[in-house]
Amino acid sequence: MDAIVIKGARQHNLRGIDVEIPRGKLVVITGPSGSGKSSLAFHTLYAEGQRRYVESLSAYARQFLDQLDKPDVDSIEGLSPAIAIEQRTGGMNPRSTIATSTEIYDYLRILYAAMGVPHDPETGERLEKMTSADIIDALSNKPEKSKVVLLAPVPREEASDVHVLLENLQRQGFVRIRLNGTMLEIEEAASQWPKRVRNIEIVVDRLVIRDGSMSRLADSVETTLRICGSHALALVMEPESDDWQEVSFQTSYRNPVTGFELPELTPKHFSFNSRHGACPHCHGLGTEMSCDPDLLVPDTTKSINSGAILIWKSNKRKTSWQRKKIEALAQEMGQDTDAPFSSMSDGFKHALFYGTGEMEIEVIWEKDGFKRPFNKAFEGLCCIVERFSRESKSNAVRASMSRFMTSRQCPVCQGRRLKPSILAVTLDHPTDAPMGIDEFCALPVEDALHWLDKIDLPEGRGEALKGVLGEILRRLAFLDDVGLSYLTLDRASNTLSGGETQRIRLATQIGAGLSGVIYVLDEPSIGLHAADNARLIQALSRLRDLGNTVVVVEHDEETIRAADWLIDIGPGAGSHGGIVLAAGKPDDVILHKQSVTGKWLTGKNPLKISNKCAERNREIIIRNAREHNLQGIDVAIPLGLMVSVTGPSGSGKSTLIDNILRRVLARHFHRAMSQPGKHDTVEGIDQISKVVVVDQKPIGRSPRSNPATYTGALDLIRAIFAKLPLSRQRGYAAGRFSFNIKGGRCEKCQGDGAIRIDMHFLNDAFVTCDSCGGKRYNRETLEVTYKGKNIAEVLEMTAEAASVFFENVPKLSRILVALCDVGLGYIHLGQSANTLSGGEAQRVKLADELSRPNNGHCLYLLDEPTTGLHYEDIRVLLDVLYKLRDAGNSLVIVEHNLDVIRAADWVIDMGPGGGKHGGQLVACGTPESLAKDPRSPTGQWI
Repeated sequence: MDAIVIKGARQHNLRGIDVEIPRGKLVVITGPSGSGKSSLAFHTLYAEGQRRYVESLSAYARQFLDQLDKPDVDSIEGLSPAIAIEQRTGGMNPRSTIATSTEIYDYLRILYAAMGVPHDPETGERLEKMTSADIIDALSNKPEKSKVVLLAPVPREEASDVHVLLENLQRQGFVRIRLNGTMLEIEEAASQWPKRVRNIEIVVDRLVIRDGSMSRLADSVETTLRICGSHALALVMEPESDDWQEVSFQTSYRNPVTGFELPELTPKHFSFNSRHGACPHCHGLGTEMSCDPDLLVPDTTKSINSGAILIWKSNKRKTSWQRKKIEALAQEMGQDTDAPFSSMSDGFKHALFYGTGEMEIEVIWEKDGFKRPFNKAFEGLCCIVERFSRESKSNAVRASMSRFMTSRQCPVCQGRRLKPSILAVTLDHPTDAPMGIDEFCALPVEDALHWLDKIDLPEGRGEALKGVLGEILRRLAFLDDVGLSYLTLDRASNTLSGGETQRIRLATQIGAGLSGVIYVLDEPSIGLHAADNARLIQALSRLRDLGNTVVVVEHDEETIRAADWLIDIGPGAGSHGGIVLAAGKPDDVILHKQSVTGKWLTGKNPLKISNKCAERNREIIIRNAREHNLQGIDVAIPLGLMVSVTGPSGSGKSTLIDNILRRVLARHFHRAMSQPGKHDTVEGIDQISKVVVVDQKPIGRSPRSNPATYTGALDLIRAIFAKLPLSRQRGYAAGRFSFNIKGGRCEKCQGDGAIRIDMHFLNDAFVTCDSCGGKRYNRETLEVTYKGKNIAEVLEMTAEAASVFFENVPKLSRILVALCDVGLGYIHLGQSANTLSGGEAQRVKLADELSRPNNGHCLYLLDEPTTGLHYEDIRVLLDVLYKLRDAGNSLVIVEHNLDVIRAADWVIDMGPGGGKHGGQLVACGTPESLAKDPRSPTGQWI
């Protein structure tokens, strides 16, 4: 069958549409946000493909797999197994890295276990080991008639009872020992035993190298190794010499000078999830929680007596024992506790936070007129906090101490996760310096690919390791192909954006080499600079060329034009969408009269841009930013404008705005715990009144969270219902109209509206509650109506309908109109938060901000607000952003969308490349000036 035929698709807002998707092609589904693209691609096509595959498995196997509900569709023909590559962040597991999630690290562990060269971690000396065959060859190659004495060292602990040791040796047939370098008969040894024993060796054999002695030599070497384990000695006297030479043989990685010994290397020794390899201090995390002095004293303009130290709940605890000790410490070091903390000496601050060591201070304890002096060392506030956090059995105490704790690099492994002995194992390289596994993983993908491509495989094991090396190189090449060459392999997965995580999964799927599969992707171009798009399209084409059908939900112009088949859904969102406007080759769809996308691509409906004159009266300046790949740059961000921060992927945009600016402002305004990235200062914070971060994180973790609860609309709606005559008559308060607490909710389904039925080996079934009919509330609560609608019917309204319904309630109307202004008029007020996309969640947050009273001087930080937005939605978004700006606020937007960049008042362009090739401020100015700047990597595209 040449096509996947979908008939009667009614999932969510789809209006019973019929669609044909050609097999083995790159198919793009586009249309306004909320028009039904994801409903068709993910909730219909992928859901049915995955459901059919899972149902083909045994009941036992099905219990281990997630199963999706059957979509509302009449039929789907020509379906293959489906794989979804969605936009989701890398999870919260702190042990997951790019190397582990792509399985590159698994192959690296095999490579290092087989080819790694151990070193003594203290001296750096290379460690060698020999097999018994190597020892036999070394001795048999001595000149003929050479005399050889084989010695087996005896551990000192075994010589604690001399008589027992000597009796055991005689019983085993040994005649001589070497004691402190002197040969003795065992029978004579007891009488000549010295008071201090340095070393004891058993004389295993004495022989002369000649023809026919090989068999005896081999047996004696094996016996020696069996006795002593891994360390054997031999005394050799060659024919023309009168001196004995002592030769040491190691069958394990051991330094005879320092005594350091390493066991036989296996892949588990290179795993930071195994006790064999993980750093014993941080257990393989690379970080530890420690007290941050800046969190203990966030406001250094205050004095100690006026409450600078936050560890106390009250400033009036003058009799506190710890406070008495601090006052005594200040007196001892000549410091005034009424002076601003910033003016106190560095020596006092260090003693205050980290203790006085062995130095004792005199503390006077006074109670009821009785005074008693104590001489005690001061432990230090940070040490106290860490001890309480570590040792307290009280959850409340640990939670209280956690306010002052932050994550820092492990002091033992320096964030490298492994034991020092494993970090000292390196791979040799023909042209470059050897590298440990941690050093290799610290390389960007492009450098790792270049370094490993030139490595030489050892003779004898080359064929066995060729496949392992090839697999690593292949996976690195795929990461490079999807535009992730700037990422380091040790980058934690939970620090990746949704777009980066999706492209890693895309690279993994290309590497899997499957064919005949349906791949469904959600906006893979998110987070990519225009310069990187071509490589992504090549990767998608490669996936298609393997014999797969690639279905992409996308708004990017280049990807749309590169598609083999284009499906345009619209014309609007929610109930105004759900129709296939046009389907066919991109050139045909673009010319279609009804196509919303076609009008945009042909330039018939251009955006209205309202640039503001870039007045540089107020600005925030970040000095000497040097976190990650930032190269000590100074960046000035003008206030009162809409500023776009641009640049290629990995150029340092998020590091500058999120890791440094956001964290500094969060500490200043909210006393946040997150540690800002490396920089000197951030100037101009006093020119803004607050900071608001509008990101794509979910608006609630619970399925009960919804747009009405997040924006506060539900509180106002409940208050309206509580004031109605029937509510007053019955004594109903606002809490009666909440489905989260007892009283007004349906208790049979506990306010869920559905009852879960455990189907054991099948997917759980959800049946509409027969008590409330899916309305969540009990009968008495639903009897209360406002304008003929009960609370359940109000929550089923779209934001657009509700804005008309509540137009006479100013405060509530302002929230609902704001939701419509950001293009979310189609979402239902009670729609579960976990059904909203990242872009929709971000716009709910924007609407919440728009609805609040605004006095200006607020700084908004936005991370790619165009995610999930069609060209028509961007028009609406720009109107919202301009409103915020015109109210006297400042906006800083990390963005790749060229329309938003053109609409900005000021552009800060990072680059010129990603990773080590980026981290510089290449250009800044108006979009027009950047377009004329040949140095700007973004200017050529705008």
